[in-house]
Amino acid sequence: MAFPRILEPEDESILSPFEIKVRHLLSLIFRFILAVFTASHLFDFMFSSIWMHGYVWTLNLPIDLDMTDKPAGALVRHQLDNMDNFERTVQAVLIVLAVVMLLLAQGFTSRPGKTTWQLFKISSIVGLICGFLRPVQLQQRFFSSLHEGFYCYFLFFTISFILTVRFDEKLPKKGVSEVVEVSKEAEKEKKDN
Repeated sequence: MAFPRILEPEDESILSPFEIKVRHLLSLIFRFILAVFTASHLFDFMFSSIWMHGYVWTLNLPIDLDMTDKPAGALVRHQLDNMDNFERTVQAVLIVLAVVMLLLAQGFTSRPGKTTWQLFKISSIVGLICGFLRPVQLQQRFFSSLHEGFYCYFLFFTISFILTVRFDEKLPKKGVSEVVEVSKEAEKEKKDN
């Protein structure tokens, strides 16, 4: 699947080394900002009381207030009173930095050829670890640990995908002869059935 190009491809030989470094730096900054934005909004989506999973998660928290008879708006106000938007932004930046450090430790910058399946495997391990540590840490119920584990898995996978995906590389195209052979095999299977 090739992405549509807005501009014509540039000749790499006319770019100076300085311009290549600046473009790479701007790409990294854009990816970092996009990852922080995504982390912040995923937190709002997964833990906001407006959504059902966030509402049930909030009700399962061991807090002093009785929230069972409160509407979702009161729960959101309680959450915002405890952690405002500046703190959430700082938390999102720290989460992205932690993901970057884990990706560096796993060798995603030193060796080319890492795949999305490896990101999925690492994300699943992170989600499982967080899911098991959360009830031990806060002595929460099982639903909260499932919610937290899925959040950690999904957040790690999404952020690492944003930071590591390369749009300029295309999948190898099948040759014309391979396409003809595949279509002939498909027709043969249809006739046999």
